[in-house]
Amino acid sequence: MSRATRSRTRTDRKPKAVTAARWAAWRTIYRTFTEDAWTDRAFAGEAERAQLDARDRAFGQRCAFGTVHQAKLLDHIIATVGKRPLRKLDPPVLAALRLGLFELRSGSGADNHAAVSQAVEIVRGTVGERAVAFANAVLRRAAVDADDIIAALDPDLVADQAVLLSMPEWLVQRMVDQHGPAGIAALRAQNTPTPNTSVRCNTVLATVEQIDAALASSGATVVEVDDPLSRALPASRMIQGSTSGLGELIEQGWVHPQGRASMLAAYAVDAQPGERILDMCAAPGGKTMVLAGQLCGQGSVTACDLHEHRAASISYLASRMGVAGLVTSRCADATTFASPDLFDRVLVDAPCSGVGVLRRRPDARWKLTEAQVDELAALQVQILTNAAKLVRPGGTVVYSTCTMLQEECEQVVAAVTDTHTSPPILIPDALPPIVPASMHLEGTQSMARIWPQDVDADGFFIARFTRPMTPGVSA
Repeated sequence: MSRATRSRTRTDRKPKAVTAARWAAWRTIYRTFTEDAWTDRAFAGEAERAQLDARDRAFGQRCAFGTVHQAKLLDHIIATVGKRPLRKLDPPVLAALRLGLFELRSGSGADNHAAVSQAVEIVRGTVGERAVAFANAVLRRAAVDADDIIAALDPDLVADQAVLLSMPEWLVQRMVDQHGPAGIAALRAQNTPTPNTSVRCNTVLATVEQIDAALASSGATVVEVDDPLSRALPASRMIQGSTSGLGELIEQGWVHPQGRASMLAAYAVDAQPGERILDMCAAPGGKTMVLAGQLCGQGSVTACDLHEHRAASISYLASRMGVAGLVTSRCADATTFASPDLFDRVLVDAPCSGVGVLRRRPDARWKLTEAQVDELAALQVQILTNAAKLVRPGGTVVYSTCTMLQEECEQVVAAVTDTHTSPPILIPDALPPIVPASMHLEGTQSMARIWPQDVDADGFFIARFTRPMTPGVSA
């Protein structure tokens, strides 16, 4: 048996002394950083393989997702205590140390012995006795010294702030340069899991009153949130804790899980009955359903996605939500999609870096690179440029992204509204009243930013344009 095969076998087989939930968590962490696996998908597979019950699944997921989120901070503590570069540690050992240290820092202290002993057993089972003493010593010393190590970091230094936030240093630098303290607060908000899940009441199939009664009967805990988004979105509801009781309501189309910032971007289109609407990057379809609902049974929505299976899922969702007769899904590339007939309004919820939704995607911060941001910004300009060709003169285009980086927000807007080198393909247009004025960017009525530290929502950017009636003529 080759060394690689032996290694793979030892990381595939759970040591007897390790609990199933911690093994699933460790496997997820290990695969995230050594196989470039998606954390959520990896954990789902490991939990299924281990046949975890609901309690163990919740514990394992908290450990796996939390460890991946905090990897940079955990690594700093491990490197300081262990007095050796992390690159010299065997990947299974580093994954076990990360997991054990996360448990030590997130628990009440009562389970510290279990956190250390379980991590050590993982090391013993995957690497062998040669690394057991080191792992044991690092975790026991970290339990004592971690707070002092963290306190020694200077938040005024970008490198140290990146460790404190457990974010890539380049991302922290960009957010500081572009937004100052607000940028740091926005990144910090991505490390604070929300206990709430937002859903949209589908008034195509039932009244809000009927849906509220059904939510109460489902056992869901609906919480009142007094903020600008709740006041702007009367059909949104915030569910605290478990949403397991909502399955039937979701299946029958009465409610649909959707972020409130995402809802606002769709409502900013302000679709009117009888109009032809285009949703250019539509999957998974939540915004498409908002647009179709605004049509009140008259008009049409064409929903495009690059991937056939995702486009097909929009058709299924439309059927469930009672708007199948209004929605047509298309598998199409948003940069080249063409139509013989122009649309009244176009929504471009563009592919982006996802900096505003990092708390929901634990590994995304580690997969994102500076080069990808620049590539995405160029793609966004391409899509928005094509959108301008697809909307009728005088028609509306709304652009949105779930990020706060200016390269993907204001700079994209500037690229399509630039009047210095040629007539603009789009001109700014005032956002509708549904977008709270407090979220408008200073000095403009056409752009808004949703800060995740200000409301219980994802970080988002929304801009609205109109196509000039005559090229080069401003509104």
